[in-house]
Amino acid sequence: MMNNLFQFHGPAVKKLLGWKQGDEEEKWAEKAVDSLVKKLKKKKSGQGTVQDLEYALANPGLPSRCVTIPKSLDGRLQVSHRKGLPHVIYCRVWRWPDLQTHHELRPVPDCHFPYDNKNQQYICINPYHYTRIESSPASLTASYGMLSGVGGSPSVSPPSNSSPGYFQQQYYSPPPITTGQPIDINSHYGQNRFNSPESISTASPTSSAMSDDDDNSTMDYDYSSALESFPTPQGASPVVEPDYWCSIGYYELNSRIGQTFQVSMPMAVVDGFTEPMGQSNQEYQRICLGLISNVNRNATVDNTRKHIGKGIRLDNTPEGVTLTNLSQASVFINSKCVNYELGNGPEAVIKMPANCQMNIFPMKVFSMMWSQAQKQGYIQMNELHKMCFVRLSFVKGWGPEYHRQDITSTPCWIELSLHKPLAKVDAVIRDVNPPDVDDVHSYT
Repeated sequence: MMNNLFQFHGPAVKKLLGWKQGDEEEKWAEKAVDSLVKKLKKKKSGQGTVQDLEYALANPGLPSRCVTIPKSLDGRLQVSHRKGLPHVIYCRVWRWPDLQTHHELRPVPDCHFPYDNKNQQYICINPYHYTRIESSPASLTASYGMLSGVGGSPSVSPPSNSSPGYFQQQYYSPPPITTGQPIDINSHYGQNRFNSPESISTASPTSSAMSDDDDNSTMDYDYSSALESFPTPQGASPVVEPDYWCSIGYYELNSRIGQTFQVSMPMAVVDGFTEPMGQSNQEYQRICLGLISNVNRNATVDNTRKHIGKGIRLDNTPEGVTLTNLSQASVFINSKCVNYELGNGPEAVIKMPANCQMNIFPMKVFSMMWSQAQKQGYIQMNELHKMCFVRLSFVKGWGPEYHRQDITSTPCWIELSLHKPLAKVDAVIRDVNPPDVDDVHSYT
């Protein structure tokens, strides 16, 4: 593969790619290095040349000059479909392929153009002008590791300022989160965010063990029972019962791929296999992402799909929707309902390790917000639509701490639409007068 890349670029790019570390996607690394070489050759001021960079990479133990590029307005650099901080990008290419965030980096004393100098127009991307630190401030990605065998306390971001369109009314007030300190979810919120490993089945979907540990008969409940605690107001339009409690759309990067999967059974398994056996099983509905083809699929997506494995399990319960990670890789979740409960910003991402289980749609929280929203009016009730969707990325994360800023930059992901909560919202909206056109703004 690398030989194929070399034939399209000049000697400088070829030489610099020779120092590339790890298994970072070769096409992306090629574009990142090619972009850097062009910037270095085109710049009229600042320090460092292509030759200075080559010297630094070839002599990691010796002092080297700053190698700078102009700093953009937001400080980030876009390469292909990814956008990230320049020094993080090139430290990942040439030194630490597993580097996730700029919080892991510290400039060396001799660097004159470090990232954290806000008053300079240039930033040094010499990977040997940064050292990696072992521990970093709490990640903006909420990471939970409450299971034995997973290790560590969860790191939760402090509440962020929400956009005007996000639910800002204090319908539910979680305890405040201390900035920069890891939070024990069990002690802080008085509940188990994750269940113990013993309660999670990790058997193949084709095995009867998938439901052997569900002795509490939660699967006998209908989803509608969880919403009966907040009935539709008297005189309002009746709620049309949906045929499916959930629909699932599958995406690769920013493209929707394949059909929408409608889920009617109380348990569903979404895996990466190609064998459709088990879809007629009376205990669960199975969705095999491995069966979905895409002629435009690139190597990164293809490699990520191979790590989905046993995937995830979704359980429709009176308490909400429980997600179990059956795979050997982490999954990354954006649930606005969970984020509201935890006091995070609406776009916060939760990293869920393998063999963990979590309620990704806490019904009690949605019930409180629904009850308040119908008193507030059309705009607030309409905002509840956003709470009824959950996005999940397999294997790869996204957000401010990753070089993938949005889920549409992750290789493969799914979006869950929860039909019954959506139907309850729609039933109220139909009978509430919308605001005057003059009072409606883009932020509403």
